[in-house]
Amino acid sequence: MAYSGSSAALLATYDEVLKNFYLPAIQEYLNNDTILAQKIDVNEKDVSGKLAYIENHYGRSTGIGARADGAALPDADYQKFKKSEVPMKYNYGRVTFTGPTIKATRDEQGAYAKVVETEIERIVKDLMKDINRQLWGCGYGIIARLGGPSVATADPYTVQKKYFNNTAGGDAFGSTFGSKYIDDWALVSSSYGSGGYNVVTVNFSGSAGAIAVAVDADAMKIPLTGTITLHSSGEYVTLGTTHTDPAPSPAEAAGAFLIRAGNLRSVSSGSAAGYARLEMMGLRGIVTNKDVSYTAISDGNWAGSNHGFASSSAPAADTLQGLAVASYPWFVAQVLSHSSGRYLGQRSLTPTLMQQMFDKVELKAGKDYGPDMIITTHAIRREYIDYLEARRRNVNTMALDGGWTAIDYNGIPFMVDPDAIDGEIYFLTLKDLQVYRMSDYDWMDRDGAILSRVSGYDAYEAVLFRYAELGVNNRQTSGVLTDISYTAD
Repeated sequence: MAYSGSSAALLATYDEVLKNFYLPAIQEYLNNDTILAQKIDVNEKDVSGKLAYIENHYGRSTGIGARADGAALPDADYQKFKKSEVPMKYNYGRVTFTGPTIKATRDEQGAYAKVVETEIERIVKDLMKDINRQLWGCGYGIIARLGGPSVATADPYTVQKKYFNNTAGGDAFGSTFGSKYIDDWALVSSSYGSGGYNVVTVNFSGSAGAIAVAVDADAMKIPLTGTITLHSSGEYVTLGTTHTDPAPSPAEAAGAFLIRAGNLRSVSSGSAAGYARLEMMGLRGIVTNKDVSYTAISDGNWAGSNHGFASSSAPAADTLQGLAVASYPWFVAQVLSHSSGRYLGQRSLTPTLMQQMFDKVELKAGKDYGPDMIITTHAIRREYIDYLEARRRNVNTMALDGGWTAIDYNGIPFMVDPDAIDGEIYFLTLKDLQVYRMSDYDWMDRDGAILSRVSGYDAYEAVLFRYAELGVNNRQTSGVLTDISYTAD
């Protein structure tokens, strides 16, 4: 028989409050409080089961032409489309309340509101921040690249901070992150579950690419002692003073990186394409001219060929929406990098570079269709403003729906995002990007209750979830200006 005492009545009341009072506000907040979440449209109609299906347009009809009087008309033709599939990604946020805390609310006016509001507000903000980070990534969960001094068992971990010319670990996506995604209070375990970070090591096959990616089974302890500190050189960040985990093998210089614990799966020979990825796809994986694994997996030497997966005895190549760039060369974004190559140099931001990328995207998208947003970091925006002000040019601004303010560039908003990638400016045609959603943010309640017992503890938990993935129907209509020099925050 189901328990029906006073605590059960309290739990039923809390379920109603969580569902009817908090959930609408949570959905409104998470779907609108970051610029990408608000401005990228949501598509639920093209989701079937666990997949979204996208018709990617790549070619025009040839059924056109000029003819002489009485000549045969042009042969009929059709627009060219290639269907791609987007698997859903599943994100969760869990909150826990102890039994005594719940019981105490029976007599303490306002206690429930204080306890619940604190937990709900913080988990919602944490989830929002993490999903926004994912929307700037490539699905592999990279939150920092290991680099700096060598790491032995009792040494501190160090992570890269520079965009270009890191002396250890090379240069790649994630090299600039430092510790901005790392919480200095992260622990290996808590009362009811695991947290922290995993070390991910990459096993390369000579110089032909990776043959395996291994996720350390034990979450890192960051930091065990000390604090997170930026080295005086500005090149790397030290995570505490010591740790107890074994040193990563192979060493950091071979492309090792950190992920949020559990957000990536190990892969080796025979692993299916995309099997490793558990996070949502992001702009770094979409707005590029390479396959996803090429972006994520690298030894940091971009003048070499150790990127992505090797062609044999390795996991299947990880491609965006199942379309390999080598097979579908039209499925690429516009990329304007340093003359030596991406990550092989840096250059100052100039209006000429800005307009060159704007024009490349507009020519592919069509006038008045795209780009319709430019977005970068605060540091790069400062570089742009400083350039204009030094030449006594006006910096015009524009107000957008939702309370956003942007610099006016050719009539479109030039915006910033705290999770944007250092040294890069993204020119987006938002109409060709969509979040394909199987389920909006909601509470797990399939068993009839939102608050459920935590097995083995005098505690209850609620789980917030969303099933969705970012996809693109025309990759060519967005672009990125890379390798821009800047003064780091």
